[in-house]
Amino acid sequence: MRLPDWLLSTLACPRCKGPLTPTPPTTTRPTTLPLPQGEGRGEGIGPPGSNSGSTTPAELCCAACSLAYPIRDGVPVLLPEESRPHPGSGN
Repeated sequence: MRLPDWLLSTLACPRCKGPLTPTPPTTTRPTTLPLPQGEGRGEGIGPPGSNSGSTTPAELCCAACSLAYPIRDGVPVLLPEESRPHPGSGN
């Protein structure tokens, strides 16, 4: 799933109303966990939230106030209390 361009252009930082920039996911491939012996066909299962075809960014970052907002299950969480300092910004 990818956030549509029209949505990205509509969203703004809840603190400073600045533009938000998507960051790439932290992992490029899903992590799989092995099934116990004798269960299933021996295939791995992914942890919750992992999706091999996912192109959804991991966070939306505001360069103006140096905060990053998470994206959970494809939904941007634009709550100031859920934000974290964004290390990639110059402020």
